Amino acid sequence: MKKNEVDTIIQENKVIYKRYFDAPVDLVFDVWSSHEHLSKWWGPNGFTLTTIQMDFSNGGIWDFIMHGPDGTDYKNKIQFIEINKPHHIYYKHIGDGGDTEDVHFQTRIIFESSGEGTNLTMEQEFPSKEELDRINKQYGAIEGGKQHTENLGNYINSIIIKSIY
Repeated sequence: MKKNEVDTIIQENKVIYKRYFDAPVDLVFDVWSSHEHLSKWWGPNGFTLTTIQMDFSNGGIWDFIMHGPDGTDYKNKIQFIEINKPHHIYYKHIGDGGDTEDVHFQTRIIFESSGEGTNLTMEQEFPSKEELDRINKQYGAIEGGKQHTENLGNYINSIIIKSIY
């Protein structure tokens, strides 16, 4: 895994993002699982986030709005399927009855200690290759996933720098 760069692998109906972070696994997991942290990095470049409700537990729902740089709001709901701190988070995007209702996929986030840092793997699985292609064309999902992972890295680096000074 390249240090501090996102590797992206596309396999049929799956997109896999891998990245190494110069941060302990507990910190990377916490940044991914706390709405206070999520609001500072979640989403592609230029997006902001409003959490309506978040129940970070097995079966819990995270209801949120991603605000696009053009002013468009994207309502989202995620259901957490399995959480095993600090090893993995599995969830499914379930839509919300609005514009994103037709966007369904499952995501597995795996956090692995590697020396003093963390290897992160984010695997998004869509119902079919055609569905992945449609969502990518309509929403720029693959590039958005890369930016999402980079924004996580930038935020983690800002936390580390703040803790040093």
